[in-house]
Amino acid sequence: MSVIVRTSLAVSAAAIFLAGCVGLDWSFAPGSSSKPGAQFAEPPFVVHRRDEYFLAWTYGKDAFFFLPGYEAINGRLVFTLQATSSTGNLTGRCTEMKVEGPDNLLALKRGGAYWWEPDGSYVPLRIVEQSPPTPAIPQ
Repeated sequence: MSVIVRTSLAVSAAAIFLAGCVGLDWSFAPGSSSKPGAQFAEPPFVVHRRDEYFLAWTYGKDAFFFLPGYEAINGRLVFTLQATSSTGNLTGRCTEMKVEGPDNLLALKRGGAYWWEPDGSYVPLRIVEQSPPTPAIPQ
């Protein structure tokens, strides 16, 4: 099979998948809770380091790989977790995800960060100021 045919098939498969996602109405909505338990060992929080922001969390007792989604809503940045993988058990591991996009960063700076809980409520996330690591001084 030529490279062109394989590329065309891959593009077609991706288009069908994305159309299916839209058809199933996968939209930004409440998902898993931020409370300590299966997904999170403790509630996630936002880290501010230099001019960058990150969502940080520690995987909970039964957690597999996931990346929360986020979106600017009504002047604040809202995070949610709608799905996880079923492989890669990461229990207890700490991780960060960079917050990107000018609208998202503006909402975070002006309105704060919130987690959209399964019951539809919004829980404020704390923002932790962190100094960047000090570079090593050559001896």
